[in-house]
Amino acid sequence: MTLANFPELTKLPKRQRMKLAEELWFSGVDDSLPANPAHKKILDERWTAYKSGKVKRITLPELERRLARS
Repeated sequence: MTLANFPELTKLPKRQRMKLAEELWFSGVDDSLPANPAHKKILDERWTAYKSGKVKRITLPELERRLARS
């Protein structure tokens, strides 16, 4: 199944598509395995910072450049 199966979704504004993608992602999360509490705390803090805009976002080309330097 691809986005081509749902052409009406491609007509949605980007913000709505991203919100839908987030909802789809979280609907598939399997929480049956316990997470290390320290790891969960870090992930929760990072997710909160991302959603609040406190994290500087980078483009995919910038990410690729950074990874290539590593």
